[in-house]
Amino acid sequence: DYELSEEYLSEIGDVNGRARDSEVWIAESPDGRLLGTVTTPQPGRRLQDDTADGEMDLRLLGVAREARGRGVAGALMRHCFALARERGAERVVLHTASRMEAPQRLYERMGFARIPERESDFESMGETHRLLSYGIDLVDAPTSTVTG
Repeated sequence: DYELSEEYLSEIGDVNGRARDSEVWIAESPDGRLLGTVTTPQPGRRLQDDTADGEMDLRLLGVAREARGRGVAGALMRHCFALARERGAERVVLHTASRMEAPQRLYERMGFARIPERESDFESMGETHRLLSYGIDLVDAPTSTVTG
């Protein structure tokens, strides 16, 4: 839904590379079609430099166009909350670009709040964008109904 730089598209497409250093979770239909994905760190690691002790971060939440509106993103997020709880984290954090309004609405509906002190501007394809930061305390996060 967004025009993305070749560098970012390459990062998104390098699932095998991500899977070597982190965990890539997928949601699939009963017939095996990929519905969505999210990346979390391996236990005891971080994906982003600004992730603090007691936090688990996630990246690259995405849902196939034909699966949108069916609760896939919410299910993946609840899985991440359960994983973070299992690992002893107290909070889940993430970043998103200011132009990605649909994901922002999802995060806010789920109870995430902005973390302005972690936000910054970045350049992409000749334009300046804002990298937004969100966090949710796990005591406030929805519980998972998804199994690994």
